[in-house]
Amino acid sequence: MNIYIPFLYSEKIKRPDKKFFLLSILGEDFLILLLTFSFASFYPWSNILGLFLLQVSFWCIYEIGYIENDILGEKFEDKAVLSYNYNSYEYSFQLWQPWVWAVVFSILGITVLNQEIAIEGVHLGVAIFGNAHQKLFQTSESFLYWIAFLLILRFLFHIYNQLNKQSRVWFYFLLQTCRYCGYLVLLTTNTVGLVLLISKILIRSMQYVLYRYMGGKNSDWPMDFPRYFFYLLIYLLILGAIAANERDISLLFNYQVLAIIAFCLFRGSKHFVKVFSQLMHVSKDGSNRLV
Repeated sequence: MNIYIPFLYSEKIKRPDKKFFLLSILGEDFLILLLTFSFASFYPWSNILGLFLLQVSFWCIYEIGYIENDILGEKFEDKAVLSYNYNSYEYSFQLWQPWVWAVVFSILGITVLNQEIAIEGVHLGVAIFGNAHQKLFQTSESFLYWIAFLLILRFLFHIYNQLNKQSRVWFYFLLQTCRYCGYLVLLTTNTVGLVLLISKILIRSMQYVLYRYMGGKNSDWPMDFPRYFFYLLIYLLILGAIAANERDISLLFNYQVLAIIAFCLFRGSKHFVKVFSQLMHVSKDGSNRLV
């Protein structure tokens, strides 16, 4: 690998045979971002495209952290957790290459987000070139904010990689906050979407805490953990508490919440089946019997 290509390291080396881009990036993270931000956008189509481009730019920098994590693990850890493909795909590209990709996708994503191309009845040329000076200023300002965020992300991941495994547990929360809430640097959402991001951060971090305290090996990752069940549970609990506090029942009953519930049920159907299949009276569960 002498040329950097976005997601290739994650797909082939960090998470081989797991369809990482399809299932984790598109099928989970991207859908969560859409459920969070697109419902609050007046221009959903440009929002969708812009979000995807920004997500690619984000992962270009996040993957540098993956590469660094593997290198330091091999160098300093007695039992480094490396995939079986790690030695088969030695990378030789310079680490400035992901930054070039990140900058390009950042510019494209921010430009799309700043173009009101979804307005009906407005000519595309007018939408793009109208008020050119103002749009250039807005795009430049947004670009600086986003690049500053990517620099912070890179710094945090670098610190994470330098820490021992015990200290990484709490630092992981910061990385997950960047992964899901970093887009708030440029975009805003409503309460329903914000609670979804927070729920996602909490459950992913909970899985990581379990993984670390169970040994920190690949085999220790809680694969049977019904994360979508807990996504939805934590999500509805937090949102319900906010709705009760604000005396606003509409926070719970709207199309966005319905879409989020449908997403969790669809992606985590096996998780829900497993949880409810284990539901039984204590008298029928021999594992609770005292010897």
